[in-house]
Amino acid sequence: MLFLCLSVLAAGKATAQVSSFDEERRGSVYVAIGSNTPTFKASTINVEQGNAGVVSSYSWDKVAADNQTTSKATGLAFNLKVGYFFDYNQTWAVELSYEPVKYHVTDGQKVKMSGTWENNPIDTTITFSSANGYFYNLDGSNLLSLNVVKRFQLLQDKKHLVRLDALAKGGGGPVMPHTFNSIVNKVAEHPSFQFGGWNAGLEAALRLTLMRYVFVEGGYKYSWASYSDVSVYNGTASQKLTISQVIISAGIHFPTTKRNPLFTKPDNKKPPLTIKPIYPEPLDNGM
Repeated sequence: MLFLCLSVLAAGKATAQVSSFDEERRGSVYVAIGSNTPTFKASTINVEQGNAGVVSSYSWDKVAADNQTTSKATGLAFNLKVGYFFDYNQTWAVELSYEPVKYHVTDGQKVKMSGTWENNPIDTTITFSSANGYFYNLDGSNLLSLNVVKRFQLLQDKKHLVRLDALAKGGGGPVMPHTFNSIVNKVAEHPSFQFGGWNAGLEAALRLTLMRYVFVEGGYKYSWASYSDVSVYNGTASQKLTISQVIISAGIHFPTTKRNPLFTKPDNKKPPLTIKPIYPEPLDNGM
């Protein structure tokens, strides 16, 4: 009977010590600012203009674009990121990002224009140039995204002063473009920020953390953005963009809980905080 009671107590002790989640909660927050270099896949811009009785509905096909602008850039010119690692091992995070990507139809290219112009069919090629009254900008494509982030630790020195992580990110959100354009010398009325559709993207990045708190990050992001009701003269435009970005940023990463192993100097005399005995010590049953 004594042996049975001791066995039950030992089993209960073992069960209580299996989980390591009874330690303190862990979490950490990061903030980063950076810049991007975007490239764009050729796309089609659809335009609807006119009043009752006189309507223009046409498209510019396979338009090439760059990240220049024909007007003074509006709004923030830098990427911003705010993230929170929320799980116990701090390998999963949620991130809010803002990317003011500039889109500009490349000046001087020949563009096919087809559809209807003031109720008359049109199928021609125009030279898209500010010199003859054609330019089209999204001074800021302004991609807003809520991302899920997965962290993979690649290496860390013994003193935890240098750490290299790989990050995989995916998410989406609204686009808030600021447009400035001209069609046949007719400039868009009252260009302003507006809700213009949605975007989704995937990103792979490397993050080098120094002194546990400061980091630099380089990444490559591939995004899809759908714009609608973009303001043009006496009408609206719509298009779908495929955007590739090289993003470089720097920031600070800090803990939200005590005894956080990502930020604590290691004590080689003690086991890591995540390690607990799974089985109890052998009991002296008198044998």
